[in-house]
Amino acid sequence: MTTDFIEAPQEKAPRGPFRREALHAQVVQKLRQLIYRGDIAAGERINESELAEALGVSRTPLREATKLLASEGLLELLPGRGARVRRFSSAEIRDHFEVIGALERHAVEIAVATMRPKAAAELQRLQDQMEVAFADGDQRAYYLANQKAHALFVRVADSATLSALHETLTKKARHDRHITLTSPQRWVESMREHRDLLAAVLAGDAFKAGMLMLTHARRTGEAIAEIAERSPTS
Repeated sequence: MTTDFIEAPQEKAPRGPFRREALHAQVVQKLRQLIYRGDIAAGERINESELAEALGVSRTPLREATKLLASEGLLELLPGRGARVRRFSSAEIRDHFEVIGALERHAVEIAVATMRPKAAAELQRLQDQMEVAFADGDQRAYYLANQKAHALFVRVADSATLSALHETLTKKARHDRHITLTSPQRWVESMREHRDLLAAVLAGDAFKAGMLMLTHARRTGEAIAEIAERSPTS
């Protein structure tokens, strides 16, 4: 686990119920980011003392955070041994991305029909960021811009039900998504798929854009599932 990028809080944790709640939310967010970015890998145990020191907090809020993320399905609680990042089976991964793809396809179709110039410009900006990151070989920057692009479609679709379902599923699936970029071939494919998707969106072809998104999600899920099948289970 790498924690070099974490900056310890400049101030001590504030007192009072509202400040405690804020501290808890910050710890949850930091731990979730570590998992999503792959700094704590699937199957890896949470080192409470190391992580608490890196975050500049006590073990209590960290333990509360692990319980919350366990309830979301990101972590597994180990009786008497803390917690570890959950490792999903290849079947679970394929199932997650099949449903995520269906939701994102629907979001894209709605977004194309309702997208305003400001949102289209934001999508182009994110695409440009992905292009630069791809050219530079910067996996993290590419992944972050990629996720923002996916989230933009869901946001523009403006459906509370869709957003809630998408958030629930992506919380479970997102933490392994970055590993597909370790495959040069898949990264090239992903870049090409996003170019085709943007072209369809800007052309106003909702059906084509939706199908491209569905295919993109399925291919991403398949790539992650194949990596999971090759990874050790212990």
